[in-house]
Amino acid sequence: MNKYAAVQDQHRSAQSRVAEYLRQEIRSGRMAGGTPVVAAPIAEHLGVSRMPVREAIQQLANDGFVTIRSNRSAVVTEFGPGDIADLYEMRAALEGYAMRHVAQNIDARGIQEAELALMRLDQAREDVNWFVSAHDIYHDALLAYCPRAQMVEEIRRIRHVTEPYLRLNLRAGLTAFANTTDEHSELLDAVRSGEPDRAEDEMRRHILRFDVREIFPA
Repeated sequence: MNKYAAVQDQHRSAQSRVAEYLRQEIRSGRMAGGTPVVAAPIAEHLGVSRMPVREAIQQLANDGFVTIRSNRSAVVTEFGPGDIADLYEMRAALEGYAMRHVAQNIDARGIQEAELALMRLDQAREDVNWFVSAHDIYHDALLAYCPRAQMVEEIRRIRHVTEPYLRLNLRAGLTAFANTTDEHSELLDAVRSGEPDRAEDEMRRHILRFDVREIFPA
């Protein structure tokens, strides 16, 4: 590898590290909607130059985590109730359709992995961080059997940009914890049945049970 290629690799590595750091800060809620995203302090904190930070900010803007304002400043994207409702409806449509493929493609090993993920999810009740992690693992265990890679990528993007609002619901002790094992168990039963219509309908119902009004009271 020549010197130029080595420098390019280091730059890409720095950009990826910054992007992952910011993504996790936003998803966790540590950087709430409306928080300024400023290159200089981030670069200093991570020990990198400002250029990969600026590029990472642009990458996150493309993914919906960050909003670039007209004056070129950046803030964490802040969603209102209508935005969250739209995103959940989009996710319900996409992930519901994905379950049609999953129901037709999942094998015995996939069912076993989803069952183990369901057990972890049941044990994660009332622990927000553990629940969110277990919830992602469960959904990803099923989505691994959907052959539509771009669709799966978009489903995960929506799930991740809305994660701070799921966490708000969980911390407030609202409905996200309630009956979660039953809902996910019913979903797994639908997938296990091999019936595409049933699997799609169950996933749609599951996602749309999230009531955005609980975190945006009138």
